[in-house]
Amino acid sequence: MSAEQKQIPGGMVIFFEGIDGVGKTTQLELAAKALQAEGWAVETTRSHGGTEIGEALREVSLSSAARPVETDFHISLAIHEALAVKVDGCREENRIILIDRGPISMAAYQMYGDGFDMKQGWSAVERDLAIFSPELNIIYTATTSIALDRARKRSGAKANYFESKPPGFFDAAQQGFMDSAERFGATIIDAEQPIGQVHAQTMKAIQAVVAKKRAN
Repeated sequence: MSAEQKQIPGGMVIFFEGIDGVGKTTQLELAAKALQAEGWAVETTRSHGGTEIGEALREVSLSSAARPVETDFHISLAIHEALAVKVDGCREENRIILIDRGPISMAAYQMYGDGFDMKQGWSAVERDLAIFSPELNIIYTATTSIALDRARKRSGAKANYFESKPPGFFDAAQQGFMDSAERFGATIIDAEQPIGQVHAQTMKAIQAVVAKKRAN
């Protein structure tokens, strides 16, 4: 790690959330470049993968193999357990950790989209969030049809298990993200705006939590 890099004592975790095709991965990459240009020590990863075992479980999760929703939910929890160890190491190095998806996606996809038990699900999501203790959850929103069109143009004929779900699944997932935003105090950003505007709003949200943590 370069001695010139600015650091956040105790690190910082930021999740980028939203349905497939909403642009969260693009915004994470833009944010990482902007923060690095400002001199911050930055780590990027994804919650549906992110470690050697996590990536192996991701392959299983994205396959077309039939399974009950409980299996998907617990695969996600297992992936997050391994990722949390990696994130803790990054926190010790005082890095800003940007993560593509997080526990809130389990609420949106498995609970709202696939019907996993709400009581059990919210309890698990809350525990999962507590493991990471994120300083910021950003949820990007877009009309389902627009987001899915983007996702399917990106994937082409190779749509994965989740991308192949019907539009109603994603409509339900959108509601899950909105309910999670209210429940957990997430920042909502309209992803139908031009990419530059979305990036500017993303950086404004990030800079606010950076300033707040540095002041404490």
